[in-house]
Amino acid sequence: MASSTTGFLAVPAKKPFDVNLSAPVKKFIKETFGDKEDYSAAADGFNALRAEALLRGSYKDDCSKILRYYDQLHAIEYKLPITENQIRIYFKWQDAFVSGGSLFGSKQKSNGSWKLAYEKACVLFNIGHAYSDLALAQNLSIDEQMKAATRYFQLSSGVFSFLKDYVNANSLSDLSVDFEPAVLACISWFMLGQAAELIYIKSASFKDEVAAKVAAHAADCYKEAYTSSKTESAKKVIPEHLLFQSKAEYHAGNQAQADRKYGLKVVRYDRAKDFADQAVSKCATSTFTPTLRANQDEIAKASAAAHKDNDFVYHERLPDPKTLDTILAQPIAKPLPVSFPITPEFKDLFASLVPIALNNALAAFNSKRAEIMNIEINRLREANNVLNSVLASMNLPAAIEDNGGRQVPASVMEKANEVKRQGGIHALDKMISDLPESLKRNKEILDETIRMLDDEERGDSDLRTQFKERWTRTVSSKLTGPLREEAKKYMDIIQNAINADKIVQEKFRMNRDCIVLLSKQTNEIADELPSATAAGALRDSFVVRELRRLMENVAAVKAEREVIESELKGTDSDSVRARLIGGFQQGNHHDENSVVVHEIESIYTPLRQQVSESLSKQEHLVENVHRAHQQFQNEKQGNETSAMRDEMLKNLARAYDAYQELLNNLKEGTKFYNDLTPLLLKFQNKVSDFVFARKTEKDDLMQDIQRNIVGGNPAPATTQQNAGNPYASNVAAAHPPSQQPSAPPTGGPPPTTTPDGSAVPYPNPYMQPFFPMPPGYNPYNPFLNMTAPAYPMAGSQQYPQQGFGVAKPQQGGKK
Repeated sequence: MASSTTGFLAVPAKKPFDVNLSAPVKKFIKETFGDKEDYSAAADGFNALRAEALLRGSYKDDCSKILRYYDQLHAIEYKLPITENQIRIYFKWQDAFVSGGSLFGSKQKSNGSWKLAYEKACVLFNIGHAYSDLALAQNLSIDEQMKAATRYFQLSSGVFSFLKDYVNANSLSDLSVDFEPAVLACISWFMLGQAAELIYIKSASFKDEVAAKVAAHAADCYKEAYTSSKTESAKKVIPEHLLFQSKAEYHAGNQAQADRKYGLKVVRYDRAKDFADQAVSKCATSTFTPTLRANQDEIAKASAAAHKDNDFVYHERLPDPKTLDTILAQPIAKPLPVSFPITPEFKDLFASLVPIALNNALAAFNSKRAEIMNIEINRLREANNVLNSVLASMNLPAAIEDNGGRQVPASVMEKANEVKRQGGIHALDKMISDLPESLKRNKEILDETIRMLDDEERGDSDLRTQFKERWTRTVSSKLTGPLREEAKKYMDIIQNAINADKIVQEKFRMNRDCIVLLSKQTNEIADELPSATAAGALRDSFVVRELRRLMENVAAVKAEREVIESELKGTDSDSVRARLIGGFQQGNHHDENSVVVHEIESIYTPLRQQVSESLSKQEHLVENVHRAHQQFQNEKQGNETSAMRDEMLKNLARAYDAYQELLNNLKEGTKFYNDLTPLLLKFQNKVSDFVFARKTEKDDLMQDIQRNIVGGNPAPATTQQNAGNPYASNVAAAHPPSQQPSAPPTGGPPPTTTPDGSAVPYPNPYMQPFFPMPPGYNPYNPFLNMTAPAYPMAGSQQYPQQGFGVAKPQQGGKK
């Protein structure tokens, strides 16, 4: 890879050979579609575009032409069959990697193919190269250019990640060394690592906890590149994973210092030093040496100082390095996906090659196909839901998996494993315990806000009583009506949240014991289950064998439905397209609708029949399951232990369902409270601004009254309120009415000046309508219909969203 003065690397380019695209394309179009439309200019433009896009030395200034050329290749892929037996164009390219200085140490050679996919893959490779070139061309001392470089590296990573899958799908990986999956994976990770490194450079001045996570992400990316590389020469020039592992540990040590964990700081620095030493010893490229040695020196000094401080000052015990928590990476840098068209304003040179009637026919086919596919898939899924509900009511298949003794049925083990994977009882306990604190935080904000309104109104009332007719400004209650209304709505929402939380907590209390059991290990679950001697005795009976056979049939029905659903989703329009093209070629432009109808019927009639047969089969299957289960229950009657065990297994199944619902509810509840906090803070700021403006107005009016009293002036007459504006206010005669603060009704556009041009005393935030509640966790009815909370009733998995009488949230209302 080519290096820069900054220490970052660019991917070398593949070298294209010149080819003539124009002549074979013109010939094919003329022979296939005749002379109805002249595509000579389009073909010549296609040929010129390739030359302009590929036959150049560098993309550091501009890569728009190569992007447009790739879009053009993508656009014609299914219009112009560029293959060895149709439009014959031999694409020849030279490998990107050469012996000696290459990252992968291969011998440079030339390869070629008649496949358009090969040309696309080579162009994609050079697009990845172009993005890395553009990244290196940026001035990293300028913030905007550093951001641009980060984005270019992520784009490059995304291209090579996409290219890896593309060459595999098109069987191109054997054509050249730079198309080998391991090579492309290594390049993709390496580009992503450089993006992460730039983000680390930017975030290194932030909190050490954040910097450690970003450094760990960079280390992970470079380590993946190191792991993917196949040659020793590649591994020697990818030491950054060790460098950034050392930086991650170093920042973790700094964080330990901030947390006053001095023994942990020493161990973190020691680990950082070990990684830094390894990076220097394993690097064989002079480009990286200064950076690696500077990092090694810095960490060595920090480690020595930490040891000295701990030995002479803190005397903390050093934790075992094996017990240290892993530094969790913050995956900020991600490969940016390749989407088409790459250029936003791309125009296909051959846009008119496909007649519009063909597009319309294909659109009609796709629309009808989607409609039928959704109907049939919904029929299958609804039938599965009914079947699952029936089986759950009978404790199947757990009832027949239970062979007695202490063995745990397989279905129960599966549910328990899923609960443990999602965090078990500890996850619910934590979220349940966090809810009251979240509620308290929001309630305190709202209470303080209402207190400010009350204090302001009380103070205004006291002064009005004291000064009587001299106190001429508008009564507070007339101005605070919209704020009071908004506060009440928030109070109602919080009260509904309290009621809803009680329902969740009660459901949690009722199911907690069984959820605790599901969170335990298999042997602990087995110890808690009552033995079931009767069920064990029946394990080889005819009825149990019958139920097992029926459960196998249930599994077979579900498997068949998965296949049917896959076939419903997997239908495509390629065959329809081929038939329609054939029809157009024969001049049958009026017959496209009949072709679509015929194709729909031929594709979906057999699948519809399979869905109907599956549903019919389920009816008979459920009847047989009911009958066999009843016989099974009759044979188990009289055994108390067996009944207890069955009941406990059912409770575990119910607890599993409750766990999933509670987990979902609590996640939404936590998000609701977190999103509510900034909205309440905005409301509090709005009230605070109002109170401050009223205080300023009060102080001015007090000064006027005192001046009038000292000067012996009579008390000013109170002017009439503006009857058309209940929010208008008037103060002493010393302040002309045009200067008084006023507010429009909530939701109206806030004024910024009075008629005479002076600024209104109330800040603009006060003029804004109240903020709507956050979406997501919302068990409450809208404000205009405040009744009992709708959350969380049996079977509910989603809280209805809160409208609050506002069509869309304000821009500032989001977290």
